[in-house]
Amino acid sequence: MAHDFAWVTHHSGFIPGVALIVAVAVLLRLVRRSIWQFALVTLPGTIAHEGAHLIVGMFLGANPSKVTLWPKRVGKYWQLGAVTFGDINLANGMFVTMAPLMLLPLSYAIFANEMLELWSGGQWGWWLLTGYLTGNILFAAMPSAGDFRLGARSIVFWLVLLAALAVGAWLLRDL
Repeated sequence: MAHDFAWVTHHSGFIPGVALIVAVAVLLRLVRRSIWQFALVTLPGTIAHEGAHLIVGMFLGANPSKVTLWPKRVGKYWQLGAVTFGDINLANGMFVTMAPLMLLPLSYAIFANEMLELWSGGQWGWWLLTGYLTGNILFAAMPSAGDFRLGARSIVFWLVLLAALAVGAWLLRDL
């Protein structure tokens, strides 16, 4: 399996691409001092993050009712965006709240299929923009603390169910 990804590490744009993603992460860290700078710089990632919740919530019947991309203070933390749902339950909660994790393969695909090609083609402006967007999407792939809180019961439910199925399969393996 590791051999399948060998082409990436041997591509001339791999190291510069990773360096650009790290630079974007550093930029995102530096602008955290001002919520408005941070909200502006991370807007593409916020749209992707909340969009993932919205799309999965629509498909799984969680009844999304409101989407906001305007930052607001929630206790001692800032919330960059939110999707409000009418029906988060045991069956759909884990999938809706963990939906941003789907952005991980998307960020990899953009890196491997776009950034590396832009580097090879010497299209530096597009490469920088694509690197900025890729870094933003990668950063946005992490579910927030609020996502974990909202999905906690469902996450536990699905993990217990998966563990029970695994134990059952193990016990039945020799029958």
